[in-house]
Amino acid sequence: MRAAQDAPQIVRMEPGDVEEVAGLEAEVSPAPWSVGIFRDCLRARYECWVFRLGEIVGYVIVSLGPGEAHLLNIAVAPNQQRRGFGRQLLAKGVAIARQAGAERVFLEVRPSNLRARAIYEEAGFEFLSLRRKYYGPPRKEDALVYALAL
Repeated sequence: MRAAQDAPQIVRMEPGDVEEVAGLEAEVSPAPWSVGIFRDCLRARYECWVFRLGEIVGYVIVSLGPGEAHLLNIAVAPNQQRRGFGRQLLAKGVAIARQAGAERVFLEVRPSNLRARAIYEEAGFEFLSLRRKYYGPPRKEDALVYALAL
């Protein structure tokens, strides 16, 4: 039986988590956010959550506005992918948006990120538009904008 501290849980990100979250981000993103960006998200009171399985194995960050939410960042550690953690984090982000009264949730995703796109589409997100050369450096890449009606 797993110890309680090793039970999977999604909890609020704390300032002490930022270094570990930024390290995870550096593993999964071609243009990773800095420690400072994650600290700024906490300071701005965005909805910042981490998935703990002993250590942090994923996170989700959501910005809330009048009638809408924007999923700013979501990631799962490479060695923990394909276990449903990304879906759980996405569901948490959507639940936060719904509880805040958002009517839609928006997100951007790289066209090359086929696994994430499949997860978003499976969750009901629909393609809305294309933002040319949105991502970069190191390589400029378009963004696909998706929306989910709540």
